[in-house]
This record gives sequence, C-alpha cells and structure tokens, in this order.
Amino acid sequence: MDDADPAAPAPDNPGAATADEATGHQERDSVASAVQIEQAACYQADMPRLIRYLMKCFGDSDMRDAADAAQSAFTDLLENWDAVRSRRAWLRTVAFRKMLSQHARAEYPLDMLRAEPAMPSASAHLELREEHQTVLDRLHQLPLAQRQVLALICDHFSYREIAEIMDMNEAAVRQNAARARTAMKKLIGIT
Repeated sequence: MDDADPAAPAPDNPGAATADEATGHQERDSVASAVQIEQAACYQADMPRLIRYLMKCFGDSDMRDAADAAQSAFTDLLENWDAVRSRRAWLRTVAFRKMLSQHARAEYPLDMLRAEPAMPSASAHLELREEHQTVLDRLHQLPLAQRQVLALICDHFSYREIAEIMDMNEAAVRQNAARARTAMKKLIGIT
C-alpha cells in the first residue's frame, strides 16, 4: 500500500513544465511573427502611397523630406501599433504634421507653403510620369487644405475619414473638395 498523503502536493514533473513552457514560447513567437508580418505588409503597401500623398500636399518639398516624414510616422506607428485603430488615416495625419514641422523651421517659413510652388526636384521628376507631373504642378497651385483633401480623396478615404484626419467637420471637407475640383478644372483647362 502507498503511504503517500493525498493532500500533499505532487512532486514537480520537470518534463511537463518544460513542454508547457515550450508551447507558451511557440504561441508567443507565432503571435509576434504574425504581428511582424502584418507590420511589414503595412509598410510595404502604405509607404509609397504615404510619400506620394505628402508630395501632393507639399509639392515644393524634396522627395527626401517626404520620405523622412513618412519613415518617422511609420516609426511612431510601430511604437503604438496596438493602440492605433485606423492605421492608414493615422499615418497620413502624423506624416502631414511631421512635414509641417519640418517646414516650420526658421529657414522655411510656413508662408512658403502658400507661395507659388518651386520647381519639383530632379528626384521627383524621375519618380513621376510626365502626365502626373503636369497634374501635380497644377495641384500645387491650390491652397494647402484643398491639396490635402484631394490627396486623401485620391487615396480612397471617405469624407468622414478625411474629416477625422484633418480635424474638421465633414461639410468643410466637402466644400474644400468642391472648390479644389473647380479650381483644378480651370487650371487643367477642362470646361
């Protein structure tokens, strides 16, 4: 007969604990790997679009400035990955603000954003086809808010999402979009 006390704890089974730990590590690694894959896919899909969006809004900027702002926005996104609800919208809001802060330096006053656009950089010419460049040249003649609204519309955001990104009401977004479309038709020569 066994004299062991049934109330006494069973001796540790090192093999069972190791198997449980290994399973837990595998699950955590699997989740971490899935998140990394999702982050990489987001970066690969949205980085070029984000740079194009910034170039549409800030045509007088160098493409490297847009890429720097976009990269910085992605860095912030990765640090806040789980807390960000709408990643595409969040990226555009943060990247736009980073571009504004880059241009707010003393040597680049914000009034320059309203001025006649400068010639696009050589790298921008290489990246954009000729017909796109013509449209971008006309786009940069619009006020900044109208450029931003059109750029977000081109990125397939709804008016509600654009209002959230730009921190304005939906009616103001619609008004900016209508004014921008009218101005662009005149600038391009569409009657």
